[in-house]
Amino acid sequence: MTANVPEPTAAPADRGAATRSALLAAAREVFTSVGYAQAGVTDIVGRAGASVGSLYHHFTGKADLYVTLFEEFHQSQARRARQAAREAREAQPGGGSDPRQPFLAAARAYLDGCLQQRELARLFVCGDAPPGFDLIMRHRLREWASRNADFFARSAEPMDEAVAVVMTGALMLAVAEVSLDEDAGHARRLASGVLDVMSGIGAAPAS
Repeated sequence: MTANVPEPTAAPADRGAATRSALLAAAREVFTSVGYAQAGVTDIVGRAGASVGSLYHHFTGKADLYVTLFEEFHQSQARRARQAAREAREAQPGGGSDPRQPFLAAARAYLDGCLQQRELARLFVCGDAPPGFDLIMRHRLREWASRNADFFARSAEPMDEAVAVVMTGALMLAVAEVSLDEDAGHARRLASGVLDVMSGIGAAPAS
């Protein structure tokens, strides 16, 4: 006769992480379905199979869920862009001298990420957001512009700071347009066209 062995139970930390992930996944579904303003906490916890108490254990409220989703999306996109830039730089002769090529590779990777997650990307640019989110977005854009300007300045072939600002601004406008476009095919063509235009910004004139 074999003894009844109790099923192993998940550690509290694992259960907490699972609940947090379920709440974020549910918030994403609800926000992208009905928008931030119309989303209800009860809708989110119901979809997550959690309780209102568990939501407030992990987050301060609906706005915190939204901002956390944005930060995770932003970090994922930043990793994609950095990896693409690094690969483009390493592919250049001598380890890379033209700063535009890594930038354009990073821009393409960022836009591809927006195309792959258009519903989520649209959520963050449609204007339906918690109070104060515009300040968070502007802060992230300033950080990005500053990093790009520094990257261009430290390159083997430095480029004017104005070029970095123009290219960063163009990319941000492209992100918004691609994310808001209801036609996936048109959005992809638009992204490709914007990258083609950006590739000529700051290029040396033909001799």
